[in-house]
Amino acid sequence: MLGSEDISLTEGLISEEGVAGTQFVADLFQKDGVFPPSAPNDGFQEIISAFKAGKTAMTIHHIGSANGMVESLGDNVSAAPVPECGGGRWTAFGDESTAVLSNAENPEAAWKWISFLSSADHNAKFNEATGQLPTVKADSESWVLHPQRFVRATTESLPFAQMLPNTMETADFVNTVWPTAMQRVLLGDITAEEMNAEIDKLYGD
Repeated sequence: MLGSEDISLTEGLISEEGVAGTQFVADLFQKDGVFPPSAPNDGFQEIISAFKAGKTAMTIHHIGSANGMVESLGDNVSAAPVPECGGGRWTAFGDESTAVLSNAENPEAAWKWISFLSSADHNAKFNEATGQLPTVKADSESWVLHPQRFVRATTESLPFAQMLPNTMETADFVNTVWPTAMQRVLLGDITAEEMNAEIDKLYGD
């Protein structure tokens, strides 16, 4: 985030540093031309298809797209943790988890079930069905359902991976607010400051 360690979705977005971070991304498209011209209107499928076709050299995604990438590009594709910027790194840590609800009828049984799913071998079996990556180190080291170079990039990212804010507003942020606002920034319809203010208002309300 351009050297600032204090900017998050819930604090610092409307600061000078926060706006500068958004403007940096906008400039990559508007001034530097490193995004595809179609970027403002591209959805997930367009982004991944452009990468597979060799139209873009780098993209950010989780291990879920690894096998499809290798099917298209073979040994010419690999993965790495996100690069350091301004002395820090950040990546999102999944959006799926298990939990014991405060009003659970049998919290002890629920906890035993979660513990079972999180133990070695059992976690691997669970993720074979879901297509995700095991959270148990022993299971990830022997994992064969994704190429190991992608698995290593994922596990090496864990020290700086964080969750998005665990609030109701995050669903709106991911699905509508951020994509729409980022599109408008790239097209020049709104400023970086206006985009950050919109997100700040979402979480502030």
